[in-house]
Amino acid sequence: MYVATYNIKVIPLRDAPLPPFTSKVTRTVYAALWGEEPVLGRMGSFSVLFREGRPLYKRVDSNGVLFARTGELLECRVSVLSKSEPRLPESSQLVSFGGSQFRAVLSDVEVVSLEGLSVEVPRKFVLRFLTPTLLPVPGRGDYLKSSGVRRRYKLFPDLALALRLLTYDLKLHRIELVAPTPFQVYKWAYRALAELDYRVRPETILYTVNEGRSVTERGFTGYVMYELLDTDSPLAQEFKKLLAFALRFGIGKSRSIGFGHVSLEPARPHRKTSSKGLDR
Repeated sequence: MYVATYNIKVIPLRDAPLPPFTSKVTRTVYAALWGEEPVLGRMGSFSVLFREGRPLYKRVDSNGVLFARTGELLECRVSVLSKSEPRLPESSQLVSFGGSQFRAVLSDVEVVSLEGLSVEVPRKFVLRFLTPTLLPVPGRGDYLKSSGVRRRYKLFPDLALALRLLTYDLKLHRIELVAPTPFQVYKWAYRALAELDYRVRPETILYTVNEGRSVTERGFTGYVMYELLDTDSPLAQEFKKLLAFALRFGIGKSRSIGFGHVSLEPARPHRKTSSKGLDR
């Protein structure tokens, strides 16, 4: 199985309103470049649009409409799992979205085998949650349904839980990335990952408007600085595989449509950690 990640530049040909959660534009870009509608499900991930490294989506407490300016450079990412070597899409294409036109240009492609997927993780690192991350709590759904309460997600990072959920989802869909069980991953991560610093906030975002009704989701964004206490065990190697997958496909629920987009960087001592990507 292969993992392909495509970085794409998106340039508006005139001022254009954007949907509140801009991964819808990314899906339209995919349809134009690949010549087919995206029906990838868990096998694909479509990021929101980014402007100068900042993700574009609308919080419910913000005013106005998201706009793209004529000629400005926006960027997005598409990641795809494929059983055979993935084909290259068109290098450039005109894209129509909501009455506006964009030029989509393929800027970079990375293809690796699933078996070779891994990332180097420094002992101290910062994990940034760039778009709202939706972490469901196993077993909570029954209580919510019995109380008539809408779904709820954890509003602060729990990386051990996130890795457990990701492992469960991969095994459910027979994606053979790691050998340990979800509980083994959770138990190891709970002991082996120590939080050193953080800046996190909950956000309620407007995903879409359906028949006049707002559809919202509430998750968290921000960063956490971690120390990897166990660098040598086999589970530490499995962690690097899961994190490499998460960097391409996201963490938590609805990552295929742009939620839970994360980035990784080394922790830098004696330096205030930037909040870039948090305050828009």
